[in-house]
Amino acid sequence: MKPSPKFTFLALLTFVSSILAVSSAGAAATSYYNNCGAASVVRPSSITEYCADAGAGVINIKWSSWMTTSAKGAGTFYINSCTPTCVSGKVYRTRANVVLSGLTNTHGKNYLMRVTVKPAGAKYYFWPKGKSAPTSVTWTTDLWRG
Repeated sequence: MKPSPKFTFLALLTFVSSILAVSSAGAAATSYYNNCGAASVVRPSSITEYCADAGAGVINIKWSSWMTTSAKGAGTFYINSCTPTCVSGKVYRTRANVVLSGLTNTHGKNYLMRVTVKPAGAKYYFWPKGKSAPTSVTWTTDLWRG
């Protein structure tokens, strides 16, 4: 016995509606990060703290989770000593864990705006001499192009 055309149409309509509902829900739940006014991205491989000279940030990030309200990953934190100048300063690097949080909806998208970076497996960062090393580095990104 063949299903009636009306039944087939209703079954197809129900199936397509359920796919669209799931797709819409997934799209609404996506959060982005915007690095120094560049394009909005999901799971960036690097983030920068000082946009003017890129003097500090996290590179080679591997994300272990990326959710609507937070993201967690690990990479290499770097900071330029800028001694004697930023062009010739020594760059210090430390393996670090990074957490994005501070969900903000702007320009029609969700953005994770707060960055927290902590050394991985060490108590402190490798840090420029003469400056006390913090146990974590935190900043809020405020530049984006939606």
